[in-house]
Amino acid sequence: MTGVEIRPFADEHLDGAAALLAERHARHREVEPLLPGDLDFRAEIEKERGELGGAVALQGGEVAGYLLGQGREAWFGAHVWSSIAGHAAREPEVVRDLYAFAAAGWVESGYRLHFVFAPALPEAIDPWFRLCFGGSAVLAAQETGPQPPGDTDVEIREGEPDDARAAARLDIHMAEAMNPSPSFSGREPQDEDKLAAEWADVWEDPENHRYFVAERGGTVIGHILLYRRPPDLRVPAVSIDLADASTAPEERGTGVGLALTHHVLGWAHDNGYPVMTTDWRMTNLFASRFWPRRGFRPSFVRLERNIP
Repeated sequence: MTGVEIRPFADEHLDGAAALLAERHARHREVEPLLPGDLDFRAEIEKERGELGGAVALQGGEVAGYLLGQGREAWFGAHVWSSIAGHAAREPEVVRDLYAFAAAGWVESGYRLHFVFAPALPEAIDPWFRLCFGGSAVLAAQETGPQPPGDTDVEIREGEPDDARAAARLDIHMAEAMNPSPSFSGREPQDEDKLAAEWADVWEDPENHRYFVAERGGTVIGHILLYRRPPDLRVPAVSIDLADASTAPEERGTGVGLALTHHVLGWAHDNGYPVMTTDWRMTNLFASRFWPRRGFRPSFVRLERNIP
């Protein structure tokens, strides 16, 4: 863009970038007031910085935009991760110039899969679409509160350590459901014993986890895990996250998920959590329809580009 100079991001740009992120967040909160208000924007940006660095846009000597990314490894391979505080720009079009500069170095370093998070606002998402990014996941939130009882005969109770194996099986069912079309997640089969052992962490950290199961005839047929996430630009300090939810395949569509969701929204309200957050993959057709119908409003969108 005319009058804009793109350079590598440096320490001297932190304060200007923090002011820009604060502006973006204030505009975002006008649309979604559940987003937290009291934040250290410079600290949020510093958490985004990694060895890959990033780009800054300068206009008249002032920071007009920035983009940061971290190199990561996961089961699906090496990728760049630019999280919620990873970019901001006064003019949306500047985002494309920032990415053009930063992505050259990312690809040269061997990172051809790129993830970025943008506020769930058309003007914030549009420049990424015009960079060949596509939506891959949604981060969302809603107010908690008392819910009407579901029309089902399931019993909801708090989970216990003896439920770890049932929890592992439900996680396996969820992973299996995301392998077919149109999700094509590519997850390898998971080991039930290993997953059951990992679930022990839930009961070792009761301050930050709450686990609920749905039973019918004494058999666990669904579950929801709540987790107190560390606060950031999306997560208010007093909130709780719906981190995991699954229903046994043969019970899907019978009201189990609805009963569990109503229960945890009421529980959270009664226990002092006014906000519940969650997320889902866009290609998970069931989740991408179920959670908005339950009242969750998108706050951020995860966008993805895989360069052949």
